[in-house]
Amino acid sequence: MSAVTPLLIQVVPRLAPGRDGVGDHALVLAHELQAAFGIGTAFAVANSSELYNLPYPAIFCSPSSLLERCLELTQGRSAAMLVHMSGYGYSRDGAPKLLADALDMVKASGRFRLAIYFHELFATGMPWRSVFWHSHRQRKALNRLAAQCELMVTNIERHAEWLERKTQKTGGVRVERMPVFSTVGEADEPASFEQRDAALVVFGSAGSRELSYRQMEAAGNLVNALRIEEILDVGPECRQPAQVHGIPVKRVGMLPVEEVPAVFSRARFGLLPHPWYNLAKSSVFAAYCAYGVVPVVAKPFPHEADGLAEGVQVVTPQTAACAGRPAWEDRSRAAWSWYRTHRLHVHAERYAQWMGELR
Repeated sequence: MSAVTPLLIQVVPRLAPGRDGVGDHALVLAHELQAAFGIGTAFAVANSSELYNLPYPAIFCSPSSLLERCLELTQGRSAAMLVHMSGYGYSRDGAPKLLADALDMVKASGRFRLAIYFHELFATGMPWRSVFWHSHRQRKALNRLAAQCELMVTNIERHAEWLERKTQKTGGVRVERMPVFSTVGEADEPASFEQRDAALVVFGSAGSRELSYRQMEAAGNLVNALRIEEILDVGPECRQPAQVHGIPVKRVGMLPVEEVPAVFSRARFGLLPHPWYNLAKSSVFAAYCAYGVVPVVAKPFPHEADGLAEGVQVVTPQTAACAGRPAWEDRSRAAWSWYRTHRLHVHAERYAQWMGELR
């Protein structure tokens, strides 16, 4: 790595390509930073020692040794640090106190500037669930993290609003919102709806796809309204059915990133099980939108969220039933256009701008 190359240290809980959403987000971002802005990345992996053959320097350390190891890594070079925050990745109870302690030391050293992308905030639940008792500790840790950083970014509006209201931030720092980008590529221009097959993609982890199939089984009117002829199952092995309401399920399996465009650009719809208020933080939803696949969810929106509205970028059983062909084209285009405002390059550009401001 050239001595004049700007360096960003990305702190992640683990790096497991294809098996960890936060790590995949960081890896794709690293590639774009280098390709588009000449910014190098090194990784500090704080909760794992799994080794993978990756084209980036990486250190594996406990949070308590983060500062020491990063100083060894940079060897006196100036560098910035981007922490990918997902509480349960760093701590069993979702309250990363040790990470907050580590960032206190990093900030006090004056050797690194800090940014945080909040993938998650804190869990909520009823008093008889353990997450209820962890929530206070999680919020306390978030407040400490927010107080150290000079750039705060998160993915959905309600996260941004909570961080603005409830955290004590470094003076003048505001919370920026950028929904997640696709980690499986993007279309520069989506295929038209008419050019696509009458197919629906079910994409994601094994657990989320199994939930999608259960929701589809319970929503026969939705499946009929979409007029699909085939369901494409994309992802790791799961208990997928052979057919849903008479429509065959074709097992595609895990796809290399370079093969995703061929599948997603020919499918009309993509189903996901997430609630309406979490869509902008879903990399599956981002992948559908990035290729102009019309996202389908099984439950209606009560109101607009994160610039998304039912019947515009997203369809539900209520809005699918009354859509004609021109409306489907409009929805495909609307989903892709929404995504373009925060595509991968936009994320990388924001961090590059921030790093430029630091020099």
